[in-house]
Order: sequence, then structure tokens, then C-alpha cells
Amino acid sequence: MKKLLKVILIGVIGFMGYAAYDSYKAGYFSIPDLPVGAYPISFKNGFRAILIDAEVSRPDRGVGMSFFRRLTAANPERKYLGLPLNVQPWFEDAWSWCKSPTEEEYAGLSSMPEDIRQLFGNARFDGVCRIDIDGQEITRGLIFSVPKL
Repeated sequence: MKKLLKVILIGVIGFMGYAAYDSYKAGYFSIPDLPVGAYPISFKNGFRAILIDAEVSRPDRGVGMSFFRRLTAANPERKYLGLPLNVQPWFEDAWSWCKSPTEEEYAGLSSMPEDIRQLFGNARFDGVCRIDIDGQEITRGLIFSVPKL
């Protein structure tokens, strides 16, 4: 019985350690202060974004500390896809602020390369993400979403 408890304890500690490492790697320990209605999301490719005024189905999820607020928890019916744009290496880990696209940005999708247009062809265009560098805004990436089937 003692061995079983030790194995379970080691498993729980290992899982908690992995969850902490994964949250650190995703940048959730360095989230800036979030306004109401803003949800962070971090992608495996290193793209980190905070979507402002996102359309979510469960806005009550993640109320409180910004560490526990996640876009995927507030809108579990959709899968989010991040398209990072090329930036200098020292900006790759920065959190970008995303807003809903304007009409010009929607129109700009038609000028994207054909392979990217096909990849995101049936996806909803949710946000254009920018980082502020010395008063100048640099486009960091785009966020799309598709329904989970």
C-alpha cells in the first residue's frame, strides 16, 4: 500500500511539474495585466497573443486572475489557429495585442500567398495582432478559428 501511495504521489508531482513547465514555456507566467474581455492564447509555434473583445460563448470562464484566463476555455467550441509573421528574434516571445480585423485587413487576405489562403480558406478571421515597439506598431501575426467537430 505504501508503494502504491508513493507511485501515485510521484505521478501527481510529475504532472504538476510538467504543467508548470508547459505554462512557463507558453509564457503564461509573463502575461501583462489584462483588461476585461481580453483572453490570452499561446500557440506551439511560439506566437503569443491577447485577443481583445473576443466573441466567446462562455465569458464567465476565466474571470479573475489573468493566469487562469484562456481563450480556449472561454470558447471551447472553436479551435484557434495562429499565423505568426516574421519578426526579429528578440520580439518572438513578446505578447501581442489583437483586435478584430478591419475591412482593409479582410481585403488584404486576398493578397496572401495561395498556399496560406488555402490553409485558412474556411476559417473565421478573428484578429490581427500587433506589438508596440517604441511607439510604432508592428504586425506580429493573425488569428483564425474553426469550429471543433
